[in-house]
Amino acid sequence: MKIAVYGAGSMGMIIGALLSKAGRDVDLIDINEEHVKAMNEKGGQIIGNLEITVPVKALVPDSMEELYDVIIYQTKPTTNHLALPYVAKHLKPEGVVVVGQNGMPEDAVAEVVGSKNVVGCVLGWGATWMEPGVCKLTSPADLMDYHIGELDNQVTERIKVIEDLLNDAGKAHILPDLEGGRFSKLIVNCCYATMGAVVNGTFGDVIDNPKAIRCAAHIYNEAMAIANTAGYQLVPPVEGFDFNYLTFSTNEEMEEKIPVFQFMVQDHRDIRTQMLFDIEAGRYPEIDVTFNGVLLKLGKKYGVLTPVNKQVVDVIHQMAAGSLAPSSTNVDLINLPDLG
Repeated sequence: MKIAVYGAGSMGMIIGALLSKAGRDVDLIDINEEHVKAMNEKGGQIIGNLEITVPVKALVPDSMEELYDVIIYQTKPTTNHLALPYVAKHLKPEGVVVVGQNGMPEDAVAEVVGSKNVVGCVLGWGATWMEPGVCKLTSPADLMDYHIGELDNQVTERIKVIEDLLNDAGKAHILPDLEGGRFSKLIVNCCYATMGAVVNGTFGDVIDNPKAIRCAAHIYNEAMAIANTAGYQLVPPVEGFDFNYLTFSTNEEMEEKIPVFQFMVQDHRDIRTQMLFDIEAGRYPEIDVTFNGVLLKLGKKYGVLTPVNKQVVDVIHQMAAGSLAPSSTNVDLINLPDLG
């Protein structure tokens, strides 16, 4: 089986390195020529919660020559227009694209490569690109989960093959409801990754900041109203966890649950959201296409009000435009509703 990881940045490089270590025939594809050169010369170096360097084969897209059975697709949705033509050109007719992007991205990929060639993959861990050839695993290595599913939620032979493949880079789980699994990850990202950008810090900075963690709770509450209206079957971040447990209708109920909001991502407190790296580099962040902007669109679709999410999106827009500097004090711009 010939495999490619298209988008070998922080998480993609780690996936590709671990698959290579397991003896899989895998190419790591990335547009960053210095990163590709470093990986080929020195291997893919993983630091942080896993310390290992693995010899890998890396390519820029224009150097792709082969057809692939499986392409693990890890680019940002904002670059789909550049990346997907390469994916479509180098995918075997019966091949499969494993879409590891955030948000609800499968339809956009399927428009280019065909729905029959797409499966979804929700990654339950985080990583940071450090320098060419070096990426940092910011989640515990034993929490590198992948939730995978067919677009029609069927348990097919090929999804079992993908499960076996990703078990070489962590632990894979087959989803009974792909949309529900997607939305589960979306909720967590919108609460902690976006608020991490607002406070100019990590997940840990969010859960340690009294105002930020309460903003995250309200983001969660609005998202759960959407989930329950849409009928999504959510995938708990912790075994035995009930998503509805953390919903609330009064300030008192919210305060009782703040410790759980803090505990939920304690093991991932070192994650620093990619949105901050994009803003610092002058790139427009993915807030509208993979994070809280998605909640705004779904809220409108299902008739659910999302006032806190709207304020958070506005803050990120201002940071991206340069009219608001990254600062922990940006959280003070968000007005939380008084639920009595």
